[in-house]
Amino acid sequence: NTLQQLQLIADELFFFLMRRRPPRSTQSRSSAASDVYKRQGIIIIIENMKNLLLTCLVALTTCLVLTSSALPFTDQEAAGNAVNKIKWNDMFSLYYQIQVESTVEYIHFWIVTKYAGWSGIGLGSAMAGSDMIIVNTDKTEYDYFNPVGGAPGLDTAQTEAGVSDVILVKEDKVSSPKVFHLKRKTNTGDSKDKVITVGQNQDFIFASHNTSTTLSQHNSAKAILAQPISKTQICDSSCSKCSGPEPDHCTACSGEALLIGTSCQTLTKHALNTFTLDKIKLSYQIVGDDRILLHFEYNYPGWAGIGFGKGMSGGVDMLRVYMDGTTPKVEDLWSTATSRPALDTAVSGKDDWTVQSGSRSSNLTKISILRKLNTEDAKDFLITLTNLDVVFSGNTDSDAFNKHNFGGKTQINFTKENLNPPADEKSALITNICYALPIIYYFILA
Repeated sequence: NTLQQLQLIADELFFFLMRRRPPRSTQSRSSAASDVYKRQGIIIIIENMKNLLLTCLVALTTCLVLTSSALPFTDQEAAGNAVNKIKWNDMFSLYYQIQVESTVEYIHFWIVTKYAGWSGIGLGSAMAGSDMIIVNTDKTEYDYFNPVGGAPGLDTAQTEAGVSDVILVKEDKVSSPKVFHLKRKTNTGDSKDKVITVGQNQDFIFASHNTSTTLSQHNSAKAILAQPISKTQICDSSCSKCSGPEPDHCTACSGEALLIGTSCQTLTKHALNTFTLDKIKLSYQIVGDDRILLHFEYNYPGWAGIGFGKGMSGGVDMLRVYMDGTTPKVEDLWSTATSRPALDTAVSGKDDWTVQSGSRSSNLTKISILRKLNTEDAKDFLITLTNLDVVFSGNTDSDAFNKHNFGGKTQINFTKENLNPPADEKSALITNICYALPIIYYFILA
């Protein structure tokens, strides 16, 4: 849809530029002919300008998409350490980031809350005796301490007075959720503040009142224990790689889980069947009842691809896998000629393949990808559990998609069953004995 909108914008600009004032006087035949040639040249120039404009708009949009964040705030340090999340419930979450400012280590907190009343976090396993940060109160300070047997009070108001060490960076009390960005030193040297140590676990207490902004009481609280404090990205337990702290930031799953959309799920994997396609070892598994998992393995520093069909022309659903540095990639392609296939997204299709894992070590490349058998995409082949025509190709020298230097075609039987079941151990033993008997008899007779 975005591409179509950009095309429409480019077309509108094109037609705007093509508008021409009528001639001021009647032209001679030679003058009119000359004008036609000039006009054709102008059309070509403007058409090229239109294509360039569309390319720039697409590049700009892609850049904006790639740099967009699903975080509920945008003022984190772009070049800083990872932002990690500690979630209490759907109403209240805490994000943090470790930063070094002029050799001093700080921890930045983003308290994101939907409660109309006050919200607070405490460094400790219980409210009593905890170092707290509280927002949305009738105070303009945020550094609190909760004494044993009392209500939270400002550090500066304690019997043994502390210091107000929590600094407000930015706040948004208007939006929902409200976002409070605060920071403090990891070690303030204040007796009322907890020392926060990177690389160690920290207990947190979450507390709030859903309507009141005064600290007379709270009506909900929960301890969330042993949370790691880290400069690096912490992923969900089912996620082995992620680009951020949110569930939809997962890019690879751990264990047997598969990345379905943006979440990790464990689905039934059926038999693994393997085929050799020249330099490519291709394995597949039917997953659940409606997905297929492809495993590519090849020993060269380039790309590999397959297509569903008998040839490269006539409308072939294709894909290729490759490494972009250390990142495994897959492209969902559509071919209507012997020239380079186009991305599905460039011909009104969708990008339906998802990378599950991938690596390259000493040219040995392994990449696994997943998609639905029936994507309901006009540019995708409906994969049925039967014999299917498959074309394959690759480039042994480069990951760049400019040419292939090997290829071919074959048939692959797609099924949930094991096409090469292991031989029965007893039958295998009898077979081996039968093969060995002539040799035994030879030595006996000799």
